[in-house]
Amino acid sequence: MRHRLTDRQNVTAPAVDAIEGIDARTGLRLLDGLLDEAVWLDHCPFVSASFGPAPPWLRHEPVSAWHPVPAPPPGAPPGVPGPRRVCVSFAPEHGTNVHDWARAHGYLLLAPEPGITDRAADKIRVLELFSAAGVPAPDSVLVPAAGRAPARAYWNDRWPGAVVQRRQNNLIGRGTASVDSPAELERRLAAWPDEALRLSRRASGISLTVTACAGPDRTVVSAVSHQLVGLPELAASWGQHCGNRLVHPGDLPEGLYAQARDAARRVGEVLRAQGFRGVFGLDLVEDGGRLLAVEVNPRFQTVVSLVHAAERATGLLPSLGLHLLSFLLPALPVSTSRSLPSGLRRPSQLVVHAAEDTTVRVLPAAGRYRHDGRTASGPLAAPPDLAGLGDDEALWWVIARPGPVTAGQELALLQLPLPVAPLAPRPRLHPGARAWTTAFREGTTTGAAEPPPPPLRLPEGLMREAGRHAIDLVVDRFTGARDRPPLRVPPPDALRAALDEPLPEDGTGDLCALLDRVTRDALGEATRLDHPRSFAFTPATGNFPAVLADALASAHLSVPGAWLVGAGPTQLELTTLDWLKTLLGLPGETGGLFVSGGSVANLTALAVARDQLLGDDRTGARLYCSAQAHPSVARAAHLVGLTHDRLSVVPADDDLRLDPVELARRVRRDRATGLRPFAVVGTLGTTGTGAVDPLDALADLCAREGLWFHIDGAHGAAAAATVRGHGLRPALRRADSLTVDPHKWLFQPYEIGCVLLRRPELLRATFDLARHALDSGYLGPTVPRGAEVNLSDHGPQQSRGLRALKLWLSLKTFGARAFREAIDRGMDLAEHAAALIADRPELRLVTPPSLAVLTFRYHPEDVPPGWDADRAQEYISRAVCAQGEALLLTTRVRGAAVLRMCTVNPTSTRDDVAHVIGQVALHGRRLLMEVRESAAPKDP
Repeated sequence: MRHRLTDRQNVTAPAVDAIEGIDARTGLRLLDGLLDEAVWLDHCPFVSASFGPAPPWLRHEPVSAWHPVPAPPPGAPPGVPGPRRVCVSFAPEHGTNVHDWARAHGYLLLAPEPGITDRAADKIRVLELFSAAGVPAPDSVLVPAAGRAPARAYWNDRWPGAVVQRRQNNLIGRGTASVDSPAELERRLAAWPDEALRLSRRASGISLTVTACAGPDRTVVSAVSHQLVGLPELAASWGQHCGNRLVHPGDLPEGLYAQARDAARRVGEVLRAQGFRGVFGLDLVEDGGRLLAVEVNPRFQTVVSLVHAAERATGLLPSLGLHLLSFLLPALPVSTSRSLPSGLRRPSQLVVHAAEDTTVRVLPAAGRYRHDGRTASGPLAAPPDLAGLGDDEALWWVIARPGPVTAGQELALLQLPLPVAPLAPRPRLHPGARAWTTAFREGTTTGAAEPPPPPLRLPEGLMREAGRHAIDLVVDRFTGARDRPPLRVPPPDALRAALDEPLPEDGTGDLCALLDRVTRDALGEATRLDHPRSFAFTPATGNFPAVLADALASAHLSVPGAWLVGAGPTQLELTTLDWLKTLLGLPGETGGLFVSGGSVANLTALAVARDQLLGDDRTGARLYCSAQAHPSVARAAHLVGLTHDRLSVVPADDDLRLDPVELARRVRRDRATGLRPFAVVGTLGTTGTGAVDPLDALADLCAREGLWFHIDGAHGAAAAATVRGHGLRPALRRADSLTVDPHKWLFQPYEIGCVLLRRPELLRATFDLARHALDSGYLGPTVPRGAEVNLSDHGPQQSRGLRALKLWLSLKTFGARAFREAIDRGMDLAEHAAALIADRPELRLVTPPSLAVLTFRYHPEDVPPGWDADRAQEYISRAVCAQGEALLLTTRVRGAAVLRMCTVNPTSTRDDVAHVIGQVALHGRRLLMEVRESAAPKDP
C-alpha cells in the first residue's frame, strides 16, 4: 500500500538518509587559510547571515540583477582579483551586474561559466541532462518555435493536466503555467509565440528541492526541502515559487529522501562533466511513489539558508563554504555523513508576492521580528540568525524596493523556525504562518504613484530605506570598535584619488550607495579615537542616543537662538544646562551656553571678562595663564584684541601647575608698571599630564586683586560629578566662568562644549543683539517678551545648532549614575596602569595619574653608549601604533619625551591597558637589544 504523505516529525531516519558534507571545523580551517575576503552578492544577506558563526572574512554587498550596481569611487583603482579575494552571487547568470561589480571592485567571481549555467537552467535542454543522469522526468513533448501545429496535436488526453514551460528560469521568464485543456493550451501558445516550449504531464504529488554542490572531484549532496509552489494565499500564480520547508527523512514516505538525494548526485555528476562547479538545486515532484526531475537551478537558491540550519545542526560546513572550496581546491576534503537530529526543528520560509500592479511606497525594515498573536514588533536588536529564532520570531528579508511593482513580483522573504504548511502538493498555510504574512503586508504601504517630489526632496520610501541603511552603518560602527587598527593616516594622494571629482551636475538615485562610499572612503579613513586601545589625546567615544539626537535636531532644523524661532529647542538647552550644573555641583544661579567646544567656550568667557573689567579701553591689559594651559587660551587672547605681549605665560611649578606665588608677584609687578591685570585662566586637567592648577589659591588671589577667574575645565571638570571629585566643587563655585567639554569626558560626539558663568546675565552685556545690530528692523519681531529667552543674545552665534539635545538624550537614556560610573572607571584604569608600570623595573612613571592621564618612560638600567632616551620613546610609540592594535603617542614633560596614556574610554578594559604596557616593554627591549648589539665591539 502506498505510504500517505503526512506532517510527521519524530520518526528516526535510517543512516542511509543522512545528509552529506564536509566537517565544519575542517572546512573553516581550510577557508581561513585560503581567503582574505569573501563577499556575498545579493539584494539581502539571507545566505551569509545564516552561515553562522560568521567568519571574519565573510561579508555582504547589496548587488543583484535587479538593482543598480554601486559605482566604485571615482579614481579609485580596483583591487587585484585573486583566489584570496572572491565574491559569490545569488544569480550570476542574470544580467551583467555582478560581473560588472566584481570587475570594478577587483574580486574574483566564483561562478560557473555563463554558457554552462544557461545550458543547465534551460528547461528544455535539461531533459538531455536528466536522461544522461538516468533520472526520470515527467512525460513531455516539445512544441517548436516555428511551424507549430494546433494545440490539439500536442495535447494528451490521458494526462490529468499539463504544464507548459518556457526555456528561461522563472526569475526572468515567469515561464511556467498549468493548462487543463487544449483550449487553454492554445491561449498559452498564442501568448508565447516564436519560442520553443516544453509541455509535460502534470504530476500530482508534492514538490521537493535537493541542495547539492558539484565539486572538482565529486558531488556532495546536502538536505532536502519541501517546495511550496503556487500558494494563492501569497498572491502567487500556479507554479510560482512561494517558499520552502526543511524536511527530515522521517517526514517522507520510506526511501523517498534517499531517492531525492540519489537523483541530485546523479545530476551533479553530469553537471560536473559539463564543467559546472558550485551549489545547485534539483527540483523534483512526487508521482505515484517515485520522484521525477522537473528542473535544475544552477545557482544559489533562497532555500540554502534553511539548508545551512540543517548543516550547522549536524556539524557540517554550510553550503556556501562548500561552494567556495569547490572553486579554490583541486579536490574537496573527505566527506562525512551525518544523520539529522530527530528533534531538529523544521525551519521554513515564505515568499510574499505583490497581489496586483501597484506602487510600493514603504516597506518594513529587514530584521528579526516577534509576533505576540496580534501584532508583529521589530526589528529586534537580536542578530538575524535563523538558527537562533524563538518560536514566536521570524526574519524579514526585504527583496523589493519602493517604486512600481507588478502582480506576482517578490516583495520579501519571511523565514520562520517552524513548518508553515503541511506536506501536501498545494497546502494551506498554518494560521501562524498566515499571521506573519499578514503582518508584513500591514507594514507595507502601497498606492498610486506619488507625484514627483519638489526640488531637493526624496520620495518617502527612499528616505526610509536610506535612513535604515544609515542606522545600520551607525550600529556597525558602534559594534565594530575593534574591527580595525585605531591609527589610520592615509596619504593625501590616496584620499585625493578616492574623493576628488568634478562637481556632480546630476545626482544619483542610490543614496544608500553614497552612504556606503562616504563611510568607506572618507569617514573610515581616519584615526579611530573610540577604539578601546586608543589612549592618545582625550579619546572621544560618543554614544548611540547622541547620534540619533544630532539627526533629529538636523531634521527639525532646530535653532535655539531666538525664542520666536526655536522655543522648544531653547527650553531643552536651558534644562540641559541646569542638569549639567547640578551634575557638577554648581550654584543654582549659574547659567551659560552650549558652544562648539572648549576653544569657543574659552573665547566667550574671556570676551565677557574683557568687557566687564576693561570696557572699551584695552590699554595695558594683562591676562595670565600657565605654560601648561591649552593653546586655545592664547588664541582667545588674540581674538579678544590682546597683543601677544599682553598674555603673561607663567612657568609651571614642579608639579606642572600654575604657581600662585609667582602669579601674585607678576600681578603686583604689572600693576606697579602701569599695566592693567584683568583675568587669570586656571586649568582643571592639562592636556599633557592632567595636572590641576591650585584652583582654591587662584580663586583667593583673584578675589584679592579683583581679577576675573576663569577655569578651563574642558577635560577635567567632569570629574566633579564623581564622589572622588567633590573636592573640586568649592573652587568651581568661586570661578567667574568655567569651560566644560561634554565631547570629552561626558562621552558625547563632536561637537559640544559649554561655557558656564556665575553671573550669566553678563553674557548678554557682551553679546546682546541690541548692542550690535546694524539694522534692527529685520530681527525686531524676535525680541524676547516676558520670560522668553533668546540664546543668540548670550554668545557669538546668531544661528546655532541644538548641541544640547545629544547630552539631554544621553542623560535621559543612561542616567547620571551611568556617567559618574564611566568617569570613575577611567580614573580607575589610570590607577591600574600606574600599578602595572610600577611592577616593571624597566618602566618609570613620570607623572602620576591625574584625571585619567598619566605619563611614563621606558627607562632601563645600564643603557649602552648611544642610547637616546627621547628617541627611544618616539620609537616605542611608533612601534606600538604600527602593530595595529593600539594608539599610544608621546608628549614632552619638563623638556623630555614621555609616553602618555589617557584612559577615559569606558569601553577600555584592564586587559587593554595591560596589553599596551606590555607592548611598550616588548618594543623597548627590542630597541635596547639593537642598540647594545650596535655598540658592542666588533671582532677585527
